[in-house]
Amino acid sequence: MNGNKIELWHVPSPGSELSEKLEEMGLDANDLAARMGYTPKAVNDILQGNSRITPDVAIMLEMITEIPAIYWLRRQMSFDEFLSRERIKASLSDQSLWKKSFPSEINVREWVQYNKGDEKSLMPLLKFFAVASPQAWDGYYKDAKLKVAFRISLADVKDPYATSAWIRRGEILADRDPMEKQEQIPVRKRLKAALPEIIAFAAANKVRPKSKKRITYWTPEAEVVDDCMTGLQEICRKIGIRVLFVQNFKCAPIHGMYRWYKDVPLIQLHDRFEKRATMWFTFFHELAHVLYHGKKGICLQNIEITHNFPEKEDEANCFAQKCMVDAGFKM
Repeated sequence: MNGNKIELWHVPSPGSELSEKLEEMGLDANDLAARMGYTPKAVNDILQGNSRITPDVAIMLEMITEIPAIYWLRRQMSFDEFLSRERIKASLSDQSLWKKSFPSEINVREWVQYNKGDEKSLMPLLKFFAVASPQAWDGYYKDAKLKVAFRISLADVKDPYATSAWIRRGEILADRDPMEKQEQIPVRKRLKAALPEIIAFAAANKVRPKSKKRITYWTPEAEVVDDCMTGLQEICRKIGIRVLFVQNFKCAPIHGMYRWYKDVPLIQLHDRFEKRATMWFTFFHELAHVLYHGKKGICLQNIEITHNFPEKEDEANCFAQKCMVDAGFKM
């Protein structure tokens, strides 16, 4: 950038290609102006890239150069896109501190996809969150605009950046495996009918399998899901509930979350609980929200956040404790 002007030494404008074509045809700007019925100044503006090639101009150029109008329009569109990208990159260059606010593990885990040369750019991170700017991220996640039926703000969370990354990762995983939209009452009926099966499954899976490799918050591998977790996902999917296991962050050790996402009840859990009992209690807690508390809300567990209805949290805890006892866990 040079002031408000973008230096385009490596990207030819459609006008420069038109100049080459005129030279090939043995014409100059005055000849082209006369053939188009334009003033020489108007044509020079096109040739120098100061004026865009409009559909009318593109059709005129087709008649004069025999190059299809769509070619000139596509070249103009590509050039416009390049200009816009450069302007946006320049506007984001002074906001690098925003990027540094997020945990570095999201890069190690490859949650954010960087192309060669994009390592310092904010755009891959913005694409991860599906927002257009850091200001838009603030509005969506910190200014009480997080899109759930009952909107919440992450502004008071200890680390809203890590928390938002964990929430967004769940959305991305959910989008990779779409489910049919669900209705609240039928889901509740199926859940009540399947609850004995879920409790029996929990009773049969009280202990987490031993792993030769230590699993920590910093492990870069994808979400760790064993047979128990996969089995739980399958049981819940038949009911119409999505269960996801997503690695959290040491700076934001969320255990679980309940929300409806794209008309599907979603229970999102940490994927590396040290104790299986903690996983089951968290799961049953979130399951209570599906059973009793409907679509109006989002609940995050093991993280400092003000819940709008603390009595619902107490009710979910009581439900989870009963299920744990029924499954044979010592409480």
